Amino acid sequence: MDRIGVVGTSYRTTQIDRLAAAALPAEFSHQDLAELAGLAGFDELVYLGTCNRVEFYFRSDTPSDPVSTLFHLRHTLADLTDGASQLPADEELYMQRGEAAVRHIFRVAAALDSMMVGEAQIVGQIKQAHEVAHEAQLLGGVLDQAFHEAFHLAKRIRTETELTRRPVSLVTLVERKLTDHLAATSAPALILGAGEMAGQALRMIRAADPDRRILIANRSPEHAQELAHNDSGAYPLALDSLTLEPPRVGLVVAATSAHELLLTTEHVEAMRQRLPADEAMLLIDLAMPPNLDPAVSRLESVDLVGIEQMRAEADRNRTLRMKEMDRCDALVEHQIVILRRRLLDRSLSPVARTLHEAFSELAERAVQRALSKDLQHLGDEDRASVEKLTAELVKRLVQVPLRGLKGVAWDYSSGSLESFERSLTEGPPGSPEKENKT
Repeated sequence: MDRIGVVGTSYRTTQIDRLAAAALPAEFSHQDLAELAGLAGFDELVYLGTCNRVEFYFRSDTPSDPVSTLFHLRHTLADLTDGASQLPADEELYMQRGEAAVRHIFRVAAALDSMMVGEAQIVGQIKQAHEVAHEAQLLGGVLDQAFHEAFHLAKRIRTETELTRRPVSLVTLVERKLTDHLAATSAPALILGAGEMAGQALRMIRAADPDRRILIANRSPEHAQELAHNDSGAYPLALDSLTLEPPRVGLVVAATSAHELLLTTEHVEAMRQRLPADEAMLLIDLAMPPNLDPAVSRLESVDLVGIEQMRAEADRNRTLRMKEMDRCDALVEHQIVILRRRLLDRSLSPVARTLHEAFSELAERAVQRALSKDLQHLGDEDRASVEKLTAELVKRLVQVPLRGLKGVAWDYSSGSLESFERSLTEGPPGSPEKENKT
């Protein structure tokens, strides 16, 4: 874990233009990414570039101070992109190593460091970055394991906490409400307006149901026609026609700039009567001032949701999300402990193998010496028993230093395991074994 690091900049530390300037060009290839890793001194590398952050996650087996790491990364980026990618000034960057870097990776993947805490897009973006690194053959070690733990953590936070279940944006709230409603009815939908918000409502409805019949009503029929132009299931209407002949619709999304009510209680009641008695009607009023008469909420089986109501719900959800942060932070720390254990077991495997080989070699020499002298009178069956007992003792004796080494590595650094392994194979500095190998 000590060799994992991150260098990055985000919406928290720099301006949007400098953030964009730090991103890798779209044409940056897998080969370019591998060359970047090699020149910057990274043994593993994952690059993440989003509209809110540019980060380089790495593992480096070669000791390097932060100044040197940042220097090589900054100049390598500039060289490989012909100056197209420029990291901002040092004070607008952050660099972390070891457990702090892992904690950062975990928090980013779990959307705890996002501008909108709990947003769902970031984990998908990180998974894509992880896949690109694999395709470029830049993963396969400690960093790879850290990312798998990060994905597991993100899933735990999504399923075990309320962080991602409560929308905090109006867009997400609207999308959830109309998606849930469309799943329960087959009636056509009606959009009032033909501007940007109406267009977004059309896209939401179409994403929820590609075949839904959608009516688009606007005071300017040509604008409604323009919005419905590329959608074979959308039909433009003149706004006045709604009051003359109310259509059969189960969903109404109002999103115009009109300053007066466009649908009264009588209009909505006429639409509702054209639906089956057991089918509810949903009205979403995104206009300010409202396009729909608030009194329609008193109609039976009619649910009116206004923009102020959604803002209040978003504020409540935001408060509840923040209350979940302590629980999420605890899950982050727990996942770090799990990663440390797994990496420690991984580091212990070669040490255990080397210890076993060293103990076995010493034991074999001692046993063979004894069998050729003091125990030479033993028969074949007894000799086999001695050798079997020796092998069992070697297995047990290996566990004694391993337990101590595991404790030292846990309290200090996994680097102590590598130093111990080197001392077994090469001897301590200044020893005859070490000198004979140099």
